[in-house]
Amino acid sequence: MATPIDSIPFFSSLPLPSLMTIMKVTKTLEIEKDKNLFNQGDEADGLYVLLSGKLQVYIFSGHVGGTNKVLAELEPGKYVGEFGLIDGDKRSASVRMIESGEVLFLPAIAFAVVMDNQPVVAQAVCDYLCDKVSALPRVSWTSPKAKWIHEKNVKPSLSNMKTLCKIMREHNKQTAVLQKG
Repeated sequence: MATPIDSIPFFSSLPLPSLMTIMKVTKTLEIEKDKNLFNQGDEADGLYVLLSGKLQVYIFSGHVGGTNKVLAELEPGKYVGEFGLIDGDKRSASVRMIESGEVLFLPAIAFAVVMDNQPVVAQAVCDYLCDKVSALPRVSWTSPKAKWIHEKNVKPSLSNMKTLCKIMREHNKQTAVLQKG
């Protein structure tokens, strides 16, 4: 039995009972065309999975009167806000509906409770984040902590997951700067 969230990489290996526990804390929202789910700089509130319609992810141009830079257009089954679900950092991009539709919303607060009560969920998310950090180019595996990440010996605590998200966000920022230059 597939759920809308098992397509999310850090949930894909979870057993059905864990997926159903996560689904119990989600809610479906209808979003009108041209309405933003969130804006760049907003406080993160959770993860959104597109059920129907179409989303556009964009960043502000950086100057008054400039056009926004579109990063992606997402079809049903895609998701946004996975780092914000875990680390609570401000949104790094804006997301708006370009075709009316529905999203499945997983609130960060409810997800934190699920992770506290479902160690298998916390472990799956932590392992996924370790894999993502390990795959980053230009990451040196010489320090003991880096080796723990590479070997997935990181305790699946929210604090450690926030640190892993921070590493990925920093890498994404550096990559964006290099692409501009």
